Amino acid sequence: MYQAYLDGDDIIPYDALSYTWGGTDKTSTVIVNGKYLDVTANLYSALRHLRSETEDKVLWVDAICIDQNNKRERGHQVQQMCKIYSQAEKVIVWLGQATRETDLLLESLQRLENLSTRDGHGYRYWELEQWTQFWLSVPKNPDSELRYGLGLLLSRPWFRRVWILQEIANAKKASILCGTKSVRAHTFALAPSLIGIKPERHCRAVLDIMPGSLREKTWWAENRDLYNLLLKFSESEASDPRDKVYALLGISSDAQDTDSLRPDYRKGLHEVIQDTSSFLFGPRDVKYGTMPDFLANLTSRSVTTFVDLAKMSDVNEVDHFLKRRGLEVPLSEDMIEAAAANEGYGLEIMSLLLRERGMEFTVTEKVVRAAAGNRGNWQGIMSFLLQYRRNEFTVTKGVIEAARGNTTSTMDIINFLLQEFEETIRSIVVEELTSDSRYQRAGDVIWDNISFADARRSIPDIVREASLKRIRTAVEMLLPILGADVDMERMERVAPLYVRANVDMEEKERVAPLYVRATAGKEGRMRSYASEWAQTRCRQSVVRLLLEPSASSIPSWTRAIAGYLRLSPRRPGT
Repeated sequence: MYQAYLDGDDIIPYDALSYTWGGTDKTSTVIVNGKYLDVTANLYSALRHLRSETEDKVLWVDAICIDQNNKRERGHQVQQMCKIYSQAEKVIVWLGQATRETDLLLESLQRLENLSTRDGHGYRYWELEQWTQFWLSVPKNPDSELRYGLGLLLSRPWFRRVWILQEIANAKKASILCGTKSVRAHTFALAPSLIGIKPERHCRAVLDIMPGSLREKTWWAENRDLYNLLLKFSESEASDPRDKVYALLGISSDAQDTDSLRPDYRKGLHEVIQDTSSFLFGPRDVKYGTMPDFLANLTSRSVTTFVDLAKMSDVNEVDHFLKRRGLEVPLSEDMIEAAAANEGYGLEIMSLLLRERGMEFTVTEKVVRAAAGNRGNWQGIMSFLLQYRRNEFTVTKGVIEAARGNTTSTMDIINFLLQEFEETIRSIVVEELTSDSRYQRAGDVIWDNISFADARRSIPDIVREASLKRIRTAVEMLLPILGADVDMERMERVAPLYVRANVDMEEKERVAPLYVRATAGKEGRMRSYASEWAQTRCRQSVVRLLLEPSASSIPSWTRAIAGYLRLSPRRPGT
């Protein structure tokens, strides 16, 4: 054992071992400074294979160099891991005992190394296509045997151990050792592409961070924040669940020097999870029972956070979020909807999303509804959507409902939509007027003072021939029905007055019993009859409005309905 100071210039050159313990049972023994030290069988096997009869080797091995029973020392040494592995001359990855198939694979990769070193000037900067061409000239066994050997190695526990991530990611150089055969980590990382297999997502991420020129061309060079590391390596294994966070801090781009997340084994698991959650998503009262629960919820928490930002924050915060972890979170309908509803910065955020994530940017009915309900800048957002996604812009009854809820600009929005989608708005009016089979023909909803010819015309014809001003008024009168938000208490109070004052004797005799039965029965029946009565009268008023030559000739009961619906009284000719 040698004591060394990593900050000094005269540090003894050493290699660092990266391996799996292979369980906690220490069944083997090594001699350290003249005394016996129990170690695991896998470490014992690695040391025997690394030992040389002709030269001394200086190694750093965690199970020997760290007092694993001292929590304070463990926490301190964990913070030094990045330094230990980055300052090593080489990191040696021990994958365990060899088989015939693993030997065949590593021998083929060794031949590739030798040929590339001898004949491939500048091979360190080759693209994958160049390596693939060179691989074709290497003498080797059939691909089926090589694939089997590679599959055996990728299934070794080392690829699933969480601590190996910062060990291999911080290595200047690394070699892969299995039995007595070894190759450079850079060469090994090429093997799946050369042989033609697709590793599991977790293994692929480990191969991506192995030292070599290819590492700088993967996600590693762009997204190494703690969130992305937790997401990519959520399947990593650790005997202590706290290590699933602690082992990633040293290689993260944003959590290396965060006081609240420094490795401290005196903290309980729930405290570590809460600290990590607060760092990633802000201080919220979200509880998780286990580390797997927390990791499984990362994506949904990230989506929720983004939706909140898009709805309430400015464009700079949204931009910062996208740069930190946006690539791992698909742009969803809820996110775009939230941006469309942002009253202060919606237009700027929508522009950002279209610019940065245009391939994922889609305009659905929910998005248009959110824009219609935006009291801050509905017109700017709708104009933006029409300019860049007109073919996706959908006007439905739901959009009209959303406009109704935007009480500061309801009819301005209707006018805007009428100018852009006149035929669609007319279709919505027809749909609403004919939503009940009893109202398919005008003659079914108009009582008197209508010529026989008009009474025989269909509602679609009447709506199609009406002026834009009449269509606008029709939509305004139909809005309460569209929104299904009728003031039933007020309706129950005024409905009898309308029945007595505005219906002729024949109609009164027909309608009044319905109301009497409704009021005599349960409250639900009373409300149902009152609502049906109001909607019927409103539809009748709209059809009469569309037929009459001027608004001044609309009977008083129609104006009464308009007044009940809280609409402005209409002056003649408007």
